[in-house]
Amino acid sequence: MYLESEKNMIRIIECKIDRYRSILSLDMNVSPERNLIAICGQNNVGKTNTLRAINLFFYPDTYAPEVDMPKIKHATGGQSIHPKIEITFWDDLNDIYYVISRDMKLYSETSPNNSLSGFSFKLDGKKKKDKQALTSEKIAAIMGQIEFVYIESINTFIPELIGKITEGIINVEYDKVRFSQSKRALKEAYDTYIDGLSAILGTFANDISNTFKFFRDDWKVEFIVPRNSETFRDLISEDVRLSLDDNGSVGVLDKGAGLQRLATILLNFEMLSRIGRKKSIIVCIDEPDAYLHEGLQKKLMTLFGEKSSYMQLFFTTHSKIFINEYSMHNVFLLDSKHYAKYSSRKKRNINVMETILVDINEQSGYDKICSHLGIEAETFELLQQNNLLVEGKCDETYLKELFNYFGLPSPNIESLNGADNALKYLEFYDSYYRNNTAQYRPKIKVIFDNDPKGREIFNKIKTDAYQHIDVSVILLQNHNNNGNIALTHNTTNNEIEDFMYPEVMVYLINALLEKKGMVKLNQKTICQKIHTPSFSAKGILELCEFEKNTLNPDSGADVPFVSSGNQTNRVKEGLAGMFNLKGNRKLITLLEECDFKYPYVKQALLALSDFQ
Repeated sequence: MYLESEKNMIRIIECKIDRYRSILSLDMNVSPERNLIAICGQNNVGKTNTLRAINLFFYPDTYAPEVDMPKIKHATGGQSIHPKIEITFWDDLNDIYYVISRDMKLYSETSPNNSLSGFSFKLDGKKKKDKQALTSEKIAAIMGQIEFVYIESINTFIPELIGKITEGIINVEYDKVRFSQSKRALKEAYDTYIDGLSAILGTFANDISNTFKFFRDDWKVEFIVPRNSETFRDLISEDVRLSLDDNGSVGVLDKGAGLQRLATILLNFEMLSRIGRKKSIIVCIDEPDAYLHEGLQKKLMTLFGEKSSYMQLFFTTHSKIFINEYSMHNVFLLDSKHYAKYSSRKKRNINVMETILVDINEQSGYDKICSHLGIEAETFELLQQNNLLVEGKCDETYLKELFNYFGLPSPNIESLNGADNALKYLEFYDSYYRNNTAQYRPKIKVIFDNDPKGREIFNKIKTDAYQHIDVSVILLQNHNNNGNIALTHNTTNNEIEDFMYPEVMVYLINALLEKKGMVKLNQKTICQKIHTPSFSAKGILELCEFEKNTLNPDSGADVPFVSSGNQTNRVKEGLAGMFNLKGNRKLITLLEECDFKYPYVKQALLALSDFQ
């Protein structure tokens, strides 16, 4: 869910980073239409450095020159060696833009604002107008309207976060007597503070428990405040413990890394939601998907979508769940390049790793982001380099799932919608690829059922007749590789269901019969009979049709497995649709047993996937 962003926000629309760690020069232009900004890429290409640079802009006291200056700048020296981060903000309420730079060369702890400079402008179409320099006071006022939070992927310190939550809660009475010599007055003030803190944190915990329960129904949040009168103000936030009760361990630090991480993100969101709408909120989160299984990732992304209505979220990710594959707005792909550069100061070559931004609008960038996120790339070609043409959708479904199960490279599989269409399809493809602009010559294996129609068309195809595609034809054997595949004087009627393991077909058929309230087949009986010559030649669906009607004389005809009608086709497609292995441990176990019993199936799949 992606909600429309609220107006009256100050948000980042451009971020330029120079000379920060692995980033020598990087420019990200952010669309203001969407407040979710995803930064993706392989490990160690500089994704986290991008967020750290934004954090340095807001919190320059985190600057560590030995670490934050690029390695090559340490070696080569020169005037421009310190990081410089320039951020363009857009104030949508006043429709004004602020370009503010933080030059760490000018930074000092005593005068941190000396490192800031900037100007404002408005837009007239695409032209800038009313450009004005920003005073230090104006820059401070702009920065004061923004609440920025950086959530790191590691070293999350829960007590520090609790400290932020409890900040401002301290009772005024403590301040009144903190210099008093009266131990009694001090203890009374302390007890007053503890009572107030407990009450406020209790209310806060009740409020945020609903957010946590969105992820797990049995989660309950509680803050445990110690009543130790020797613990004073500077230590109290570290003594407050966060309890996350899921009927198991209570302490949040006792949870796994993923749940600790999730708790940290949720607590930050809850804290930020209590700021109100007086400030614009910008959050950077490093790898929110880390250590979370897919279900929690989806829920967290849903929450991101809701929060993006009033805050801007920058995050790094390796998960396509956090990417809107249908828009790709504000998705940035980072890569790295490695090279040696000579340092006259060091008198030797320095190995440089530089972060670069990949243009995902170009084909190479599109291919990279698809590869990284596991998105199926669109090639805009009718055929891929390696292709299987199969008679129908059932064949396509079964074969795709088997290729995935065995971890085999799956060719592109296309359905002919009937064996009769094979010749027309091949003629069309041969004509289409006459003026071939693809980088390959398509290879096609046409797979026919070992039934009368399949053998008829198999016999008609002359593979050497095609000039622009490579064609081979195959009659699909049964799971035991012992069917009669003679092209003449052959009554065998085997289809894709006979290539499938018989135990699996009975499992799927029984699942369908159970839904219909019908008597199920006996698996042992079917699997024994199908391996006799007469039943094997007629095919497993005809055997199951006979057994099903025998067991269900009144209703068996409602679920036909053999005939040429549309109802039978729908039943067969329904069985194929039920062959979904993802998460189905029972079906997976059955396949493991069948693979041992019928090794030919995997061997045949290996041969089908081999186009060398």
